[in-house]
Amino acid sequence: MQTTVLMLHSSLSSGRQWQSLKNALKADYEVLNPDLMNYGNNTASYPRPMQLADEAKQLWPLLEGKPAGSVILIGHSFGGAVALHMARTRPELFKAVLLFEPVAFHLLKTTEPALYQQVQQLSMQMLHVSAKEAAALFIDYWQGDGYFANLPDVMQQKLTGQVGKVAADFEALSGEPATLTDYATAIHCPVLLLSGEQSQLSAQRLATMLAGALPSVEFQKVKTGHMGPVTDAELVNSVLLEFIQRLAITNLS
Repeated sequence: MQTTVLMLHSSLSSGRQWQSLKNALKADYEVLNPDLMNYGNNTASYPRPMQLADEAKQLWPLLEGKPAGSVILIGHSFGGAVALHMARTRPELFKAVLLFEPVAFHLLKTTEPALYQQVQQLSMQMLHVSAKEAAALFIDYWQGDGYFANLPDVMQQKLTGQVGKVAADFEALSGEPATLTDYATAIHCPVLLLSGEQSQLSAQRLATMLAGALPSVEFQKVKTGHMGPVTDAELVNSVLLEFIQRLAITNLS
């Protein structure tokens, strides 16, 4: 039975962020790294307010007909939250779930209200400034003050052109109708959960919460920030590949 690897990227990114990992896996796996809605080359329209189920709706056809336990799901940030939704919705499909700081902000509402309000404030700020300023606010929140301004102009323009979708992403992340218990009850396959040592507290706290709740989880800290899968791809991919290789050996034994 061939294993399929489905990789989901972060907000303001595209499936290309996983290209080097795809290259490392494609000899042994069917590897899918789609663009999520309104990122990369995906021009699909999305409802407002948006839910994670709306994002997942365009991804399920990629897994049509896949046998139970034949899919490895990888997700980063927003893509990690979509991955959690998918794994909770159809847990029988997945062999393993690999996550780098899934920003499941809905889990902060009652447990970390101050952090939740911080994220909501960022979302509201982005709605009341220009597209370029919104992109700068978003990038600098995750990467540090001034990071956006130091990017090449062509990159600034690309991020500015797609920043409108981020507001919908925030809606979906904040409005997901799931609790920690829901995830823990549904997701019993092996989970690798990574968190960056230099990340925002909101992302680190969510990773810690999930690591404490999921029943079959391996939690690792990585010496990078929230955008590690992009800025330190070689480092992050090496950890992901090692886990996938161990999974394959376990399945053979």
